[in-house]
Amino acid sequence: MMRRPQSGIALITAVLVVALAAIASAAILSSTQIAIRRTANLQDSERAWWYADGVESWVKSILERDLEDNQTDSYADAWAHPVDYLPIDEGFIRGQVIDLQGLYNLNNLAAATPAEFKKQQEIFVRLLSRAEIADEFQAHALAAAIRDWADADSEPTGFDGAEDTEYLGIDPPYRVANRLFTSVSELLAVKGVTPEIYARLANLVTALPETGVPINVNTAPPVLLQALAAQPRPEIEQFVRERAEKPAASVSELFNERALYTAQDADQSLMSVTSRYFMLRAEVFVGSSRVALYSWYFRPRSGIPVVLGRSIDTQ
Repeated sequence: MMRRPQSGIALITAVLVVALAAIASAAILSSTQIAIRRTANLQDSERAWWYADGVESWVKSILERDLEDNQTDSYADAWAHPVDYLPIDEGFIRGQVIDLQGLYNLNNLAAATPAEFKKQQEIFVRLLSRAEIADEFQAHALAAAIRDWADADSEPTGFDGAEDTEYLGIDPPYRVANRLFTSVSELLAVKGVTPEIYARLANLVTALPETGVPINVNTAPPVLLQALAAQPRPEIEQFVRERAEKPAASVSELFNERALYTAQDADQSLMSVTSRYFMLRAEVFVGSSRVALYSWYFRPRSGIPVVLGRSIDTQ
């Protein structure tokens, strides 16, 4: 009779052992499945990055061939056609190349001479005014503040300028860069640039690593083409409709045959029909992974294009 309690304890112990073993097995199985899934995700991500790297090299070769085949840069070129769906193993690629000289270069406002700055300021003011981003008074102030952010000196540009003293009183305080913009997102730190202004302006401007970069009229948005002239030019609307099929072969063509501009209200030296700066926006989907790559190219007038930088974010 004394053996029955011992048998009960043994049975309970056996059940506990089996339960613990089952729990341990389930935990091991779950951990193994997570590890397998993590490994698969890492493999997919690594493969996607290799594809993205390949796209970057592919675009470089396209830009190089384009320079050999064309005397101009426009939406008629091979680089300008976006890829919406390119199938690859277990996924697809999509992307496009953007002509950065079709946008307004913020660093042009850091022009070396007052006369050059005045020309650039007029374009920038008209751009903001005609795009209904800011009125003329506010646009002048923004142009001065942007110049002071990007130029090397510490002297404010007129009454609207903004050097260190304007920023050291902010909480938290900071100083002006006193160097060229490296990213459009730096605008958010400039006096007078609100999030609303930035959101509307960001797609019209760029930050190229030099000043005095002309605007490619074959790829610039209509509002920027209008900003190049002192007075609105209705002829520009027709040019925008036609330029994908019939881009301008030279800047002088816009002043003569096409009569888009006149010498009295526009400056030919601020325009171009060729470009040296481009940006790739690529997305690669492999399995459950997505990789976004943004690459900036400089294409010299002779030689092989180079990648100036890359990012996983637009800026």
